[in-house]
Amino acid sequence: MTDLPSLLVVVGRYGDVPGGAEVHARNVVQRLAPHFAVEVATTTATDYRTWESELTAGIDAVDGVTVRRFPVERPRAWDFKVYERRAFRSGHTLDDERAFIDAQGPYAPELLDFLFTRGRDYDHVLFFQYIYYPTVLGLPLVPERAALVPTAHEEAAIGLAAYKPVFLAPRAIAYNTEEERRMVWRRFRNERVPNEVVGVGVEAPPDRDADRFREKYGITGPYLLYVGRIVESKNCTEMFEHFARWRRSDVHDVSLVLVGDAEMRVPKIDGVRHVGRLGDKDRWDAVAGCAALVMPSLLESLSLVTLEAWAAGRPVIVSARSPVLAGMARRARAGLGYRSAAEFAEICERLIGEPALGDRLGASGREFVERTYTWPRVVETYVDLFAEMRARLS
Repeated sequence: MTDLPSLLVVVGRYGDVPGGAEVHARNVVQRLAPHFAVEVATTTATDYRTWESELTAGIDAVDGVTVRRFPVERPRAWDFKVYERRAFRSGHTLDDERAFIDAQGPYAPELLDFLFTRGRDYDHVLFFQYIYYPTVLGLPLVPERAALVPTAHEEAAIGLAAYKPVFLAPRAIAYNTEEERRMVWRRFRNERVPNEVVGVGVEAPPDRDADRFREKYGITGPYLLYVGRIVESKNCTEMFEHFARWRRSDVHDVSLVLVGDAEMRVPKIDGVRHVGRLGDKDRWDAVAGCAALVMPSLLESLSLVTLEAWAAGRPVIVSARSPVLAGMARRARAGLGYRSAAEFAEICERLIGEPALGDRLGASGREFVERTYTWPRVVETYVDLFAEMRARLS
C-alpha cells in the first residue's frame, strides 16, 4: 500500500524503443516514480511505422515500474495513405477522420476498454502525443483526470476536427516549449486549460571524451553531428544535399557523422559517416567533440538532442523554417539558422573556421538549459500541476 497519488502514463510505445516522445515519456516516468504510484499503459508494438504487435500482452515491468501492454489488433493499414488523403481533402467527413485515426494506429481497443473501466481508479492519467489512437480516443474517456503532453507542431493532422477535444478536454497541458504553446493557443484558443511549459530535464555526464569517440570510430578532423532517426520526415534529404554541395564547393576535410537508425538510404557522399545507434556513453562522447549539432527537422515540439548538445556546451545548426528550433536557438543565443544551401554553407564555414564562436554559442546554450530544462524544475512543475488537478477534483 502507498499513500502516494496514483498516476497512469499512456503512450503508444514504451521501453527500449527509439523516438523522442517515447524517450521523453520514459524519462518522465523514472523521475516521477518517487513522487507518484506510477503505472504505464501502452501497446505491444515497438515500431511506429508498422505498429506490428511484437511484444507479449499483459503485465510487464520497465525500470521497476508496472507496464500494462495491450495488443495491437491490426498493424498500420497498408493503404494508410488513402485514408490520410481522404481525411485531409476539403469536404471530408468526421467519419473520414476517424477512419484515418484507426488506420494510422496503434489500433488497440483493449487499451481503450481499460481506460473506460479502470481509468478513474487513478488520480491522474498523463497522455503523450496528441496524434495517435490511444490519446485521441482515450483522453475523452477520463477528461477530469487527464493531463496531456501534446508534442504538437504544425502539420496537416492538427487541423482535423477530431483533434479539437484532445486540446480542450484535459484538466492540464504540459507543453514542451513556449513556441509549441503559442501555436496550440493560436489554433485552439484553449488558454483556459491550466498549463505549464514543462519539457524534460537534461543532465550532461561529466565523463565526456571526444578523443575516445574519435579513436573508437576512426573519426579524424572536425565533424558535424546528426543524432536521431535518419528519415525524410526529419528533413535529412535536404541536410545531405546541403552538406554535399558545401563540401564540393571547396576542399573541406569535414565529416558529417550520423548517429541513429537509418530509415532511408544514406547517400554515398564524401565525408558522411553513419555509425548507427549508440549507447549513452558513446553518444555523449560524440556530442562533446562535434563542431556543431545539425538539426534540420522542421516539425518538432522539442528536440531532446538539441538540449543535450547545449548541455554539453556545443552549438546547433537548425533550419530557420522550424518555428520551434529556430525560436529556441534565438532565445538561447546558442544556434544559427539557415534557409538555403548557401546559408548552410556559410554557417558551417564560420563554425569550422572560428571554433571560439562555437564555444561561445555552446556556453550560452548550457546556461539556457541550466535555467530552463532541469529535472528538479520539471519534477516540481509536474508535482504542482497534478496537485492543482486533485484540488479541483475534490
